[in-house]
Amino acid sequence: MEKTKYLIPILVIAIVAVLSSIFVVDEREKVLVVRFGQIEQTRVEPGIGFKVPLLDEVLRFEDRILSLETPLIEVTPSDDRRLEIDAFVLYRIDDILQYRQAIGTGGERRASEELSGILESQIRAVLGSQGVTSNTILSPERSDLMDQIKTRSDARANALGLEVVDVRLRQT
Repeated sequence: MEKTKYLIPILVIAIVAVLSSIFVVDEREKVLVVRFGQIEQTRVEPGIGFKVPLLDEVLRFEDRILSLETPLIEVTPSDDRRLEIDAFVLYRIDDILQYRQAIGTGGERRASEELSGILESQIRAVLGSQGVTSNTILSPERSDLMDQIKTRSDARANALGLEVVDVRLRQT
């Protein structure tokens, strides 16, 4: 009877410690395990992972394609007609280490603000460049312009650990 008195609490503590050291990585997410602000491990494959209970924190990031809509952007092409462009971008978190260092604790909201600024500047740069007229923007050549915006935005977004999958101009 005396042994049972000590054995049950020790067994309960051992079970709680084992269960709190296990985490599951879903197929729709990427995970960083952080201990005292230092990254201990990166998990991008789905499955079961292990961490040190009470010391490690599991940070989860989306692995799915995310979308971002921009506010109306005023653009003046080379023919001096003022156009209002409504665009959206599809992106994903490509490198979670770089994303964590660039964005910090701001999370998805700060990332979308940064990406929105990048997208707006690249839309202005491409659509306001020499030789691009309002007729070009409204013609089938529009897809080439969207590809240029995507390529230029992706190059800038890589510094944030993001990958731009697609850029579309919805309404002009």
